[in-house]
Amino acid sequence: MCGRFYLNSDIAEIVEQFNARPPDIFAARYNIAPTTPVLARTNSALTFFRWGLIPSWAKDLSMGNRMFNARSETIAEKPSFRLAYRRRRCLIPANGFYEWRTENGLKQPYCCHVNHGLFAMAGIWERWQDGDGNHLQTCAVITTEASGAMRDIHTRMPVPIMPENYDQWLDCRSEKTDIADQLITEAPEAYACYRVSTAVNNARHEGSDLIRAIDNP
Repeated sequence: MCGRFYLNSDIAEIVEQFNARPPDIFAARYNIAPTTPVLARTNSALTFFRWGLIPSWAKDLSMGNRMFNARSETIAEKPSFRLAYRRRRCLIPANGFYEWRTENGLKQPYCCHVNHGLFAMAGIWERWQDGDGNHLQTCAVITTEASGAMRDIHTRMPVPIMPENYDQWLDCRSEKTDIADQLITEAPEAYACYRVSTAVNNARHEGSDLIRAIDNP
């Protein structure tokens, strides 16, 4: 799964890589957690979504609290995700994410990254309206079976989308998903990992110290 990530690139770099106008407000964040706003690139703009997808038919927003990931193997069939997968795909910029491995009986966090640079996680998004007519846009990160170095840390990992495939991933003009299916089933072994402080375990903690490597025991 992917339940925490960080984005600390300069907004100018994000705008250039994702070829979109900047959002009105942006700040680096080192401990992005579900239910909080995340920056995402749709086929039209860089915008913010609430992390945790709420299907349009959900009765309340609490459903999104546990739907922050969508499995690539079942996304095309699951009622909660299949419509967004066909019609509303997005790119979620990140510089890295965190996963945990049990070591000596304790949950040890690892920072996972792609050459310490900016990359895109595959995502989907949805529109939801509450009983009072208020609108909310939400998203989920697509995950796949772990490969490469990630196998030593966790069974799952986010699906990365390479820059040369951004336009294909975002193109939802046809509901056919042949190309999207290929992109999420051929994810490269992209991630490297290192141990970081358990301070990241608390979603209230912020700051660049969270991604600082610590020595192996």
